[in-house]
Parts: sequence; C-alpha cells; structure tokens
Amino acid sequence: MENASISPTHRMMKKNRNLVQRGFTLLELTIVLILIAVLAYLSMPKIRAYMIEGRVESHANALAQAVMRIRANTEGAGPTPYSSVTTATLANTLRDRSTAMTITGAGSTAAVSHSLGATGALVTVATATITTSGDAFTVTFPRVHNGACPSFSTQIQNTAEIITINDVVVKSIPAGTAYNGQAAQDACTGGDTNAFVFTFR
Repeated sequence: MENASISPTHRMMKKNRNLVQRGFTLLELTIVLILIAVLAYLSMPKIRAYMIEGRVESHANALAQAVMRIRANTEGAGPTPYSSVTTATLANTLRDRSTAMTITGAGSTAAVSHSLGATGALVTVATATITTSGDAFTVTFPRVHNGACPSFSTQIQNTAEIITINDVVVKSIPAGTAYNGQAAQDACTGGDTNAFVFTFR
C-alpha cells in the first residue's frame, strides 16, 4: 500500500517517469519539410501572377500619360506627326515622371524596360501607319506574364486605336472593331510569353 504521506504531485511525477517521451523522428521532420517545400513551389507561380497583376495599373497609367505628352508635343506637326517617334522618345517622356518602368541610357540611346513579365524585357516604339505612314506609332511590350492578361489591354483600351495580343487584334477603331475582352483573354498564353502591341495616333 502506498504511503499516504506522498503528495499527489509526487505521485504524478512518478507516473510520468514511466511514460516514454517521444519527439519527431528525422524521417517525420524530413517529410514535413518536403511537404512545405512542395506547397511553396506550387504557390510561387500564383504569387508571381498576383504581384504582376498589381503592377498593371501603374504601367497603364504611365503609358497613357506618356502618350498624352507625345501627342501634345507633336500637335500641329501635319498629317505625319509621329514619323520621328522612337523608343527614346518614350523613354525621355517617362524619365523622372514614372517609377513603373525602368529607363536606362540617355538621349537617342535611351531604353525602357517593363516589369510585367520577364526581367529586362524592353519596350519598343516605332512609327506606324493607319492612313498615312507616320500618322501613328506603336508601343510594344514583349514577354508579358499572363498575370497581366488581359487587364493591361483593358486599361489601355480607351487610349489606343489598335490593340493586338500575340498578333490577335482585340481592338481596331479604323476597322470598326470595338475592344473585345473575351478575345483578349483568349489570345493570352501562359508564362512570360505575351506580346502586347498598342497603336496610337
């Protein structure tokens, strides 16, 4: 018979000594770490897509403001006001006015890169033709991630005359084609594979 003078706390400690203490084995810990790594790997593309989607509005606003400045600077230049518009024109228009896109170089060698997809993807500007050569200009965003699809074109639709995504025309005012959001969505492909071309005049 147990001694009645032994306290209940002492009895509990005596019982606990008889229980086997057990922690995580190395195998269990490895399995948990592998599961965490797999979940993190699977969620990375979605996280990146959300981050890129968050940059769309700032890129669209910067582009729309730059286009307004280019239009204002070429006003009164005749029927072909954009015959000398280049990538450097866009870069110098955006310089010190926008943090959405990165400007490198200066003067005629200035370049613009965007952050809507592949690192270092360069935006290009070229003279275009709607009625007469030089009456419009294009701004091309290559290697855009599908996280910006089609919201980038949706935000620029009121400014651009023609919009193509991966060579699919999703808006063309000259051809009488209004912006088609479903066509824009269907034209988008996965990853950093999308090319947006906006034509302005």
